[in-house]
Amino acid sequence: MPDLDPASGVRADARQNRRQLIIATREAIAARGLDVSALDIATAAGVGVGTLYRRFGTKEALLDYAVLGLYDELCDTARACLERPDPWDGMTEFVLELAGAHRDSRGLAEVTAACERPPTPELAQRTVALQEAVAHLTERAHAAGDLRADVTWQDVLLCSRAALDTDHCLGVDAGPDGWRRVVMVLLDGMRAPGRTPLQGPPPQVRPQGA
Repeated sequence: MPDLDPASGVRADARQNRRQLIIATREAIAARGLDVSALDIATAAGVGVGTLYRRFGTKEALLDYAVLGLYDELCDTARACLERPDPWDGMTEFVLELAGAHRDSRGLAEVTAACERPPTPELAQRTVALQEAVAHLTERAHAAGDLRADVTWQDVLLCSRAALDTDHCLGVDAGPDGWRRVVMVLLDGMRAPGRTPLQGPPPQVRPQGA
């Protein structure tokens, strides 16, 4: 007789298959981005492709579920950073965490940069939540006099993507943690009072899917 979860009535093997599919998907998109096949995911999870479709309906639905989980983790991190007593430390910690998340998951980096197609309502909601969190982190740093007045929360957010292309240049090898040095140099350049006026208009929020 199948082992059932007494609370949900879901078979234990079905729960295990779902869990394995989610883990395999996160690992696959981390290494290869969103261009990964359903067969590759199912094989890595140790299940058949049919199981993937029974549990999630489509490969895209599974990818969305995995990405939403990454966004939720970032939202939790942002909330924790907003509780830091020192506003600059809170902002810096979140930027480094976001930069690291971009480095760790090629798929996440692709999603956060995507503007070509409308996001799902769930992804749009989490995107706004993260934007608001970074805005609040920035406001706290401004109020404390730590962040130069001409730096916007949009500037802070874009800074996190600087970690994506910092490994090698003209024969120079940054090493495994070189990206952290680059991000910290950028963050220090945002400290008040700032010496060189910023050129051009500040970055703007692009309507999602526009």
